[in-house]
Amino acid sequence: RGARTRGRAGKVAMDETVPHGEIIHLPELVKAAGDMHDRSVRTIGRLVSYDAAAARATIALDGASILVDVANVPSPDPHRIDSLYQYIGEIDGGGGGGGGGAPCLRARVARCVDGLDLKLYARALRERNRFLGNNA
Repeated sequence: RGARTRGRAGKVAMDETVPHGEIIHLPELVKAAGDMHDRSVRTIGRLVSYDAAAARATIALDGASILVDVANVPSPDPHRIDSLYQYIGEIDGGGGGGGGGAPCLRARVARCVDGLDLKLYARALRERNRFLGNNA
């Protein structure tokens, strides 16, 4: 997975490539989450709940919702209920604990995208998928 390279001091280091996160509409993500374990995804949703102590959030969009584990997000901005957020991370089919619970997005990147035109974003996503030959 990683390639070994020699740095300036001659030390061997591993180059780890972080997956970019497949762009996926939240309802499609929720529907397919059981088959997407450990896949890197990027999605957008409106924050409906946030528990800072547990580092857990819930986002929703177009009738779909998913639990988001934000424990690995470096110095996250304070989350605001009803704000629009984009998360990049990996899907855990077992609710974050590896069990048989509801799917969870283990986020590594979070950003507030308030002001984003969701209709235009959805249209651009459809066109992108059509251009790339995806069935969306």
